[in-house]
Amino acid sequence: MNIKTLSLCLVTLVYFDVSAAEKMTVYRWSDEHNVVHFSQHQPDRDDYIEISMSNNKKSSVIVDKAAKTESSRLQNIALDDSSEENDVNNNLSNEKCLTAHKNIKTLNNFDKIQYKNEKGNVKVLTALQKQRQLAMNTKQADIYCTD
Repeated sequence: MNIKTLSLCLVTLVYFDVSAAEKMTVYRWSDEHNVVHFSQHQPDRDDYIEISMSNNKKSSVIVDKAAKTESSRLQNIALDDSSEENDVNNNLSNEKCLTAHKNIKTLNNFDKIQYKNEKGNVKVLTALQKQRQLAMNTKQADIYCTD
């Protein structure tokens, strides 16, 4: 092989290598533990973001679009979580409201009310204890009952 042929092959190889590196696709996705992954190989999952990298353009603009998409997705997940949390809190409040109303009704309707102490012994509420329980349950009803 002469020098001209070798030089031509080398220049062609370098040209193709540079043009291949000039446009590169990177895939970005989050796993079930919210860890963000990047790869040049397309992932098996469907929920990934394709980022085209180019030496001629600033990639931060493309990455920012991908980041906005990802942040909006995470924001939607957070909103869903907060609405679920609100539903759980509302259910707990409703349960505590019902319990407080039942306790108030029991305290008002019966003269002698029995309870078990820490040791498991059955005791009868004194008038002072009954009054305190009634006050406490009335406060709980005020706090937890929104209707």
